Amino acid sequence: MPDTPNADERLKRKLSLAQERDTRVVITRTVDTHRVLDIVRNADRGIRILRANLLIRFKPEEAVPLLDEYQKAIEGLHHAAAKICAMAGVPYRAPRGLEAPGTEGGQQKSDKDSAETAHPGKEDRKKKAL
Repeated sequence: MPDTPNADERLKRKLSLAQERDTRVVITRTVDTHRVLDIVRNADRGIRILRANLLIRFKPEEAVPLLDEYQKAIEGLHHAAAKICAMAGVPYRAPRGLEAPGTEGGQQKSDKDSAETAHPGKEDRKKKAL
C-alpha cells in the first residue's frame, strides 16, 4: 500500500496539526476520556456546520434544541467531573463559560470546599503567598 503514510509522515502531520492556532493536545489516560474526545471531535464539526448554515440549510426550531441538548450534556459532564475531582483531591477549574455566578476562580463553592478538605493547609499557603 504505497498511499499509507509511514510513522515519520504521521508524526510530521501530528506535529503540524499541534502547532495550529486552535489546537489542543490532550493525553488520554483512560478509555473514558478517549471516548469523550471522539464525541467532541465529531460534534465540533457538526456544530460548526449547523451554526454556519442556520437559516440557510437548517431551520432554527430544529437546530436550536439540538444545540441546547448538547450544552446541557456539557454542563452535566462539567458537574460530574467537578465531583470526581473533588473526591480524588484533584484541582478542578471550570471551563470558560461554565463558571456559575458567585464562584471563586471558576470553582464552585461546594467543589472548592471538598477540594480544600482533600488538601489541608492549601488556604494557608495561599494567604502566605499574598
